Parts: sequence; C-alpha cells; structure tokens
Amino acid sequence: MKFPESNTPKLLAIATFHALTFYAAFQLIFFQENGLNIVQIALLTIVFSVTMIALEVPSGALSDRWVRKHVLSLSILASIVTVVLFATGDTFIQFAAGMFFAAVAFVLNSGTNTSILFDSLKEVEATNSFEKYLATRRILAGAGFAVASLVGGWTANQYGISMAIWITLGALVPALLLSLSLREPIFHKTTGELSYFAHIGHTAKHLTSTRYFTNVIALSVVIMATHILIEEYSQLYYFAIGFSLLVIGIVSFFEGLKEMVANYLGALMPKLTNLPLAYGFLLMVMAGALLVSAWQQSLIGVVALFVASAMFFIIDVPLLGAFHKQLDSSIRATSESFMNLITELSKMILAIAFASIANVYSVPLAFGALGLMLCLYVVYYWQFVYRVFREVDLNIVNEN
Repeated sequence: MKFPESNTPKLLAIATFHALTFYAAFQLIFFQENGLNIVQIALLTIVFSVTMIALEVPSGALSDRWVRKHVLSLSILASIVTVVLFATGDTFIQFAAGMFFAAVAFVLNSGTNTSILFDSLKEVEATNSFEKYLATRRILAGAGFAVASLVGGWTANQYGISMAIWITLGALVPALLLSLSLREPIFHKTTGELSYFAHIGHTAKHLTSTRYFTNVIALSVVIMATHILIEEYSQLYYFAIGFSLLVIGIVSFFEGLKEMVANYLGALMPKLTNLPLAYGFLLMVMAGALLVSAWQQSLIGVVALFVASAMFFIIDVPLLGAFHKQLDSSIRATSESFMNLITELSKMILAIAFASIANVYSVPLAFGALGLMLCLYVVYYWQFVYRVFREVDLNIVNEN
C-alpha cells in the first residue's frame, strides 16, 4: 500500500500494537477470579465511566490546543500503567486505580487519533481517502485483537490471565516509541485566541448550530452505546451459555475478523448514492439481530450478536468521515470528545437498565430489551433524521 505521507503508516502500526491487549476477552472473568463480586465489578465500570465523563472534553480540548502526538503518547503511557496495576493487583482498590488509568488512556486517545490522521491527510490534499485509512486502521486493530484473543486465550488457559496481562506490555512499548516519532501536521490549527474553557464553549455552540450536526451525533451515540454494551457484556453471554475460557478466546478471535470485514464494508459505503437510506436499513438489521440473540440463546444467538456489532462499524466509518469533513481542525478533537461524552452518559443509563434486566431475568433477555429500545430509535430515524441527512447529501453532490 502506498501512503500519501509519513504519519499514516505509523498511525496504522500504533493502532495494531494498541489492539494487542491479550487479556481484553477475559477482563471481567479476571476480576471475578480475584474475588470481586458483581457489585464490585459494576463499581469498577463506574470508576471508568466517571473518569471518562470528567476528562473526555477537557482531553479533546488539550489535543486541539497542544501537540497531538504528545497527547497520543500520554494515552499509551497510561495504558502501560493500567497493565502494570492489573497484573500486580489483587484488591478492589488497585483494580479501581487501573480502571482510572484505563479511562485516562481512552480519553487521551479519543478524538486525537482520528484528528491527527485527518489533518495529516489534509496537508497533502488526501481527505477523500480518510474513510479508507480509518477503515484500514480499524481492520488492522481488528486483526490485532483477533491474534491477541487467540494468544491470550491459550496463555490464560495455560498460565493464567495474569500472564496474558503481562505480555501486553510487549505491544505497548513499540506503540509508545512510534507515537513519539510522529510529525505534527501543519493543518493542526488551534483556537489560541480563546481561553481553554472558551474553546470548549465555542465547540459546543458550533455542534448545536445545525440539525445535521445534532442528528449525526445522535446516530453515532445510539450505535456506539449499543456496540459498547454488546462488547462489554457479550463475555457474560458466552459464559452464560457454557463457553470455556479457551472457547471465549476463539470466539473473540472471530470477533476480530468480524471487525475487519465490517470496517472494510464501511469503507465502501461512501460510494453509495443514498447513504441515509443504507443507514436506516442497517439500523433495522442491528435491532433485529439483538432480538434474535434473546430468542436463540445458543450459537445462533452468538452469531446474532456478531451481526449487531458489525452494523456499528459499517455505519460509523462513513458517518465519522462525513462528520470530520464538516469540521475545522481547531475544534476537531474536542468535537469528537463531545460525541464520546454524550455516548458515555447514554451508555451509563442504558447499562443500568441492562444490568437490572439481566439481574432479574438473564443477560440474553437484556440484549433483547436493548433491541426493543433500538427499534424506537429506528422509527425516529425514518420519521425525522433521514430527510435531514438526505438534504445534506444532495447539497454536497450539487456543490461537487
């Protein structure tokens, strides 16, 4: 593959190394093995969420106003701290500290990784390739996750999950070195004339200025929050239907392959003449697959969860591309951070409802309830959102 400039291959390599988290498929099980109960595991999730909510937008503003490669490097450094805390931990407090640094790593990476990619492509007039390289990055990350799941599953089965955590350091160190070698794009402009908090306010005002922006954010939040819940609780679904650690590792390998295929399809989506129509049908598939996972609590249900999760990637690649193309570099990372903040707040509300249903009934039925809630948004999409997106698409075509 020929790259338009020097940052792109490094960013792809960083994403691949970062995806080699050999313990990700077993994190909740690891906490249980170390004596944590469901309530304590839920509290760890709250630690992550609260930290993310507090730091998401400020970290995006930091990325917009400082050096993006330094923010990305700090993210990887926080991931290294997380790994060390988890690997050496055996108490709730130490795991909570690990979740705090995991959240810090997430928010520093959030928005920064896509912003530096877009601005790097912009300086060589290659922004039309953004979706292609965004999808490529995610495909490589999916491949990395697939490999990590297999290797991690075997390692956890033979030597315990702690060893799977330790070997993750072997991927994070080269990712950090690559991040430090990145070049800051010349198109990274800051709102230096504004104060730090004025910059955040300016970004929020811009994002709420049109129905297009608010509806893009709403759609992104809906599919991302749904995907996150599938990602977080699918482990418990697999465990509930009797899968062993090794089988869960194999299933996670296929999850990585699924992400690769879905992101490839997402990169092809901008070629469609009516993207909003495709979004609507894919949302319907996503909702239907969640309902099937509740109905068929077996391998068919696992496949249904795969399909539901794949819809997120297929929609998100072109949606994120369209979003970035409407933004100025000075507010790019902060804008995506706002989107992620709203996603996290929404996910917390959905997670409480999900956990309540799972506790009273079962995890599969909770996924079914999530599908029913998504059905309500599908109705709203066809009634109100489709026309807004279609008008903007036609205007862009006419301008070109």
